[in-house]
Order: sequence, then C-alpha cells, then structure tokens
Amino acid sequence: MASSVHTPSFKGNGTPRPGHLPFSSLDSLVQNAPSETATSYTRSDLPENLLRALDVAIDKSAKAPVILNVTDITGYTDWVLILSGRSERHVAAVADSINGELRKHGCKAEGTDGFGDHTWDLLDYDHFMVHVFYHPVRMHYDLESMWSDAARAELDLPAEVTDVSDLDALDTPHDLPAYRGDLVFGGFDDEFDDDDDDLDDDLEGAELPDDLDDDLEETPPAQDPVDLPPEDDEAEVLPPDAGDELD
Repeated sequence: MASSVHTPSFKGNGTPRPGHLPFSSLDSLVQNAPSETATSYTRSDLPENLLRALDVAIDKSAKAPVILNVTDITGYTDWVLILSGRSERHVAAVADSINGELRKHGCKAEGTDGFGDHTWDLLDYDHFMVHVFYHPVRMHYDLESMWSDAARAELDLPAEVTDVSDLDALDTPHDLPAYRGDLVFGGFDDEFDDDDDDLDDDLEGAELPDDLDDDLEETPPAQDPVDLPPEDDEAEVLPPDAGDELD
C-alpha cells in the first residue's frame, strides 16, 4: 500500500528541457527518497507486467531504473519506467527483451517508437510505458526532473544497478532523436486524434431544438434605404477669365 495520501498539484503540460542536467550522476537521483509532497510506492504496489519489464531490463544490464507514478500528471497512463543503456545495440537488446517477455504473458505493446535508431525506445502498454534510453539522450531530455513531483517507487536496487559512473563519459549523439510523442509525455502522435472524431459523432446524433429551423429561416427586417444627394451629370464650368484671376 502507498505510505501516504497526496495528490500532486502539478498537472504537467510543459515541454522537456533539453540539455538541463541538474545531476552529475543518476546514482543520487535513483537513491534519493521521494519528496515529502509525493506518495511513496514499493514493488508490491506495481503492476505485475511492469515488474516483469523491470526484472528483464535488469537481467539485460540496464542501468538506473526509475519508476514514476504519473496518473495525476499525464492523464493517459499510470506508470513510467525509465532505463539507461550503454549503446544503441544495448538499448535495442533491452527493449526487444522486454517486448518479447511481456508477449509471453499476453501483454502486447499497443505501440512502439524509436526502434529505428535505438537511442530512445518507447513501448506503450497503456497503463504503463517503458522508456529505454541511450544514457546521454536520457540526460539530455531529463524526464525525471520535468516530473520531479511524480511519486516514485522504492525499488531497493543494488549499487551495481544504480551506478552509472561508467556511462557518464559517453558522448551525446550529434543527431538527437525527436521528442517521443505528445508534448505532455510519451503519447503517440495519433493518440489524441480520436477526440475530434468523438465530437463529430456526438454532433451527428444530437437533436436540434424544434424552433432552430424557424430561427434560421427568418428573414431579417428590411432597412429603409438611405437617401443620397443627387449626383451632377455635368461638371462645373469655370468662367473664361478664371485662369487670369488665379495668375
């Protein structure tokens, strides 16, 4: 059970802060306890398949796992698992292993993103999302700081999992991946398009007031024409000596 009851006031509608690196190492970020304003969770509070994803990632040597509860922040998912990999190949191996293991248990990703370059692989399982980063890209987008008010799970991981000192020296790629999905956090490009379709459906089946047609068919009262002064057909003729008087 959660150790306290509190709803974070921050609703999170901002863009990520690229290049914002408040931590020289994610080791302190993973080990630090949640803030006093956030609810604290333990492994027993986590969905079973989210725990499976975490365990598979650790087995594949992913580093610095962080799980955030973002139910009151994003509005479209409940949990976010963030991980670091040491290379693009490593990121691919972690993401593929998570995807394959969860499929064995009937949990299929509703969408994936980033599997072309494997610097930021995103797997969407509806009620939780998994972000597998090439470590410098994770530090560049710094999602943990953007959602610093989010409650996080106490994972009690060993130091060899949380220590990223061997990853801090990795170079940031010149071609950074685009921010994954919607600006609020990890939603896919078409994730929110259904809202417009639902509105159209609602309007199509809606009943209009009986007198609406009458109001539309009413012709506004005609206004009285405005009397304009008559126009002179002939231009004013100046006297023959008008030019002499001007000289």
